[in-house]
Amino acid sequence: MKLTPFDDPNSYRNHWQAPDVAARIREGIEKHRKGDAVVRVVGPDGRAVPGAEVRVCQTNSSFHFGANIFKLGGYDREDLNRAYEDAYLGLFNAATVPFYWKDLEPEPGKLRFAADSEPIARRPPPDLVVDFCRKHGLRMHGHTLVWEFLRWSMPSWLPQDRGETEKLIEKRIREIAERYGSVIKRWDVVNEAVAGYGENDIHPMPENYEAKAFAFASRYFPKDVRFDINETSGYWYPHKRKYANLIRRLLDQGAAIGGIGLQFHLFSDQEMARLLLRELFPPQSLFDTLDLYGEFGRPIHVSEITLTSPGNTDEGLAAQADAAENLYRLWFSHPSVEGISWWNVPDGGAAPGEDKVFSGLLRSDLTPKPSYHALQRLIHKEWRTETAGVTDAEGRFSFRGFHGDYAIGMAGREGKETLKLRPDGSADITIQL
Repeated sequence: MKLTPFDDPNSYRNHWQAPDVAARIREGIEKHRKGDAVVRVVGPDGRAVPGAEVRVCQTNSSFHFGANIFKLGGYDREDLNRAYEDAYLGLFNAATVPFYWKDLEPEPGKLRFAADSEPIARRPPPDLVVDFCRKHGLRMHGHTLVWEFLRWSMPSWLPQDRGETEKLIEKRIREIAERYGSVIKRWDVVNEAVAGYGENDIHPMPENYEAKAFAFASRYFPKDVRFDINETSGYWYPHKRKYANLIRRLLDQGAAIGGIGLQFHLFSDQEMARLLLRELFPPQSLFDTLDLYGEFGRPIHVSEITLTSPGNTDEGLAAQADAAENLYRLWFSHPSVEGISWWNVPDGGAAPGEDKVFSGLLRSDLTPKPSYHALQRLIHKEWRTETAGVTDAEGRFSFRGFHGDYAIGMAGREGKETLKLRPDGSADITIQL
């Protein structure tokens, strides 16, 4: 009889606890996600103050923890909309903002930028999303400028002529850059260019359209914007070299690729079972793939994650939580990875055809699953630094903490100073009493 992933759940857990895997994850997190900081305390005369009590509390992470935010304002009850917002803000510091051409410009020239645009399921108007993200300090990632796939991306009204399509792609990128280039600083410029769709699934594209898309983006967006390329899950394994070859070709042509996106979708309980049975994506293969793409010297964004909770049973929910926690730990430990984005946050929030499984971090009633709590423990507790102590004889309080923003408080002093501990170096702050 064929083994099921629930016959021996410890088998999956154990291969993540293998000494070499566990050590690489543990050491990678310590080395690549933390840094050293010093708080110096001086008196009014500028002399060091020993014995001063210092409290350090991390308020945000430099690492991008996000998801798509496609259900923002998408419920017909305000209590559900608030529940979605609260759950989102309770976990993430970043958001993937939808810019799918088919729904952003359903008719030629009629752009759905404004917050009061006609509603479309899973496609909140960008202005609405941008306002929400700016209000709550969420970092934004625009998705996507060019994607040749007919079902979700390319409008049916586009001409079949490749030259005319090229002109319209340039126009689209220019219009988006003019409106959002100053506020959204990361974009998927080209999506799923080597996904292997059939000829009937894609719109006729201009020759070398990938390089042209990056050229248009570089022309119209501000210089401080980062341009990513993004690709499907099959390019972790076994076809990763095909994606790497595309990246190399585009870089050789001068494309301003600033980041590399890797999706990680398991769209069925059967695929999830194979993961749990160690037939898919063992830890070493994930490290090998990240090492390969890391050779390009660009940050990697694990950009779209789907992990099901098979059957939504207690066993399935626990399995989803286990898998999410282990995968996040591995991705977080790798020096090239700078962001991880879950895809559909609630059950029932996936695209038609992908919504037959329970792949959310929230149930359909928006209550948290074990996977939500598991990631919340990692992101907001285990990977956050909070410490306290007293200054030494030289008025110094030193600590090692996770990269991010900190509030520094002192006994007997009103208000708090702030400190930024960034991946590119240590951080010092001097506080005068």
